Amino acid sequence: MKNELYEEFAKEKFNQDNNYQAIISKVKEGYTMKKNKSKKYKILNIAAVFVVAIIIGSVAQNIYAKIQWDIKFKEYQYRPIEEAKGSLEEAKESGYAQVINMDYITQDGISAKVDSMLLTDDCFDANVSFKFDESIVLDSEKFTFGYAVYDENKNIYQISGRIHMDSPEKYDTITPFIYRELGVDYNKKDIYAIQLSDRGGLGNIEASEENRTITTNITIRARDSFPKSKKIYIRLFDLGYTMLDVDLENSNPEKRITNAEDFQLSKAEWIFEIDVPDKFQERQTLELKLQDEIPDLEIEKITLTEAGMVLRFKSEGYRNLISAGKDMKGNEFSEARANCLSITDGEGKVYQDLGGGTTQNGGYKMILDAGKKDLDKRLYINFNSDGKQYTSELVVK
Repeated sequence: MKNELYEEFAKEKFNQDNNYQAIISKVKEGYTMKKNKSKKYKILNIAAVFVVAIIIGSVAQNIYAKIQWDIKFKEYQYRPIEEAKGSLEEAKESGYAQVINMDYITQDGISAKVDSMLLTDDCFDANVSFKFDESIVLDSEKFTFGYAVYDENKNIYQISGRIHMDSPEKYDTITPFIYRELGVDYNKKDIYAIQLSDRGGLGNIEASEENRTITTNITIRARDSFPKSKKIYIRLFDLGYTMLDVDLENSNPEKRITNAEDFQLSKAEWIFEIDVPDKFQERQTLELKLQDEIPDLEIEKITLTEAGMVLRFKSEGYRNLISAGKDMKGNEFSEARANCLSITDGEGKVYQDLGGGTTQNGGYKMILDAGKKDLDKRLYINFNSDGKQYTSELVVK
C-alpha cells in the first residue's frame, strides 16, 4: 500500500534543490565567520604588538634607570673617606658627654671631629667642630652639610642630605646609596620609613672668621624611642653652602628666589665611630602625670629626659583648633595653639614648643624644651577648654 504521508516527507527531506541551497548557505556562513574571525585575529595581533611594545618600553626604561643608578652608586663608592674613633666619657649635668680619644680628620683642607654627644630615649644630639684652611672660600652663616647617624645594629637614626637649590635632581639618591652600602633592606616606595627619627636638623653654635672654625649641632628626635646602642656612627658628607638672590618685594614666597648657586666644598666623607659605654645604657626617662584632671584633655603619656619633654595627648577642642588652622595666618595659628596649651614653671617661664604633629591613634605629640633639671622649678600644664583656663602641676608618676 502506498504511503502517501511518507512520500510527502521524503520528497521534502531529500529534495535536491532545497538541499543544494542549504549547503551553499552553510558554506557562505562559514566563509563569513572565517572572514570575521580573520579580522578579529588581525585586530588582536595589532593590539598584542602594542602591548608587547609598551612592555618592552617599560622594561627598557627600568633597565636604563637601573644602569644609571648602578653607575651613580659606583661613583659614590669611590668618594674619599677618612675615619676616626672615640669614646664617651662621664656625662655632665646637662646630659652631654665629651668624646675622648678622637683627633680631627682632615680632607681637602677641612678638618672635622665630634666634640660631645647626648643620647636619651627621645633625643640624639652631637656637637661637631670644623676647621678650614685659608685657601677655602667659605660663607660661615650658610655653611651646612649632609649627615647619617646609625648604630652597630644598623638601626638608622636619620639620614639627611644637603639641599641643593640649583639642582635639577628631584630624588634623594644619597639615602638609598647608604642603605645599600650598609646592606639595609628598605621600602622603595617610602625610603624614610625605617628611620627612627621623628624630625631632625642642623644648627650653627659658633663661628669664628678669625680662627676659620665652625661648631655645629646635629639634633635628632625619636619617633618612638632610640635603642640602647653600644656604638654610634656619624657620617658627614657634601659640605657646602648655597648663595641665593631673593626678591623680597615679590608677594609670592615661592617666586622670591630668583637665582641660586651651590658651592660644594668637598666630595669627601668623614666617618666617626663612637663607643657608648655601658653606663650610658642606664639612662632613665621620667614619666609624668597630671596632679589634677583637666576637662577635654586626655593625657596618653608625658616623658621627661635631659634633652626635653614629649607630651602625647588627645583633645576634641585641640583637634577643632588644628582644623580651623588652615584658615589662619602663620603667627595667628601659632598664638592660638600657645593659648590653648602650654607648659610653664613656677618662675613663670614658658617652654618652647619644638614641634610635633599627629599620632597614629588620632592624638597629638608635642616636643618641648623642658628637661629634668627644670622639674625642681615645678612644671605646669595650662589648657584652655571652652574659654576657661585650667592649670595642673606635672608630677612624677
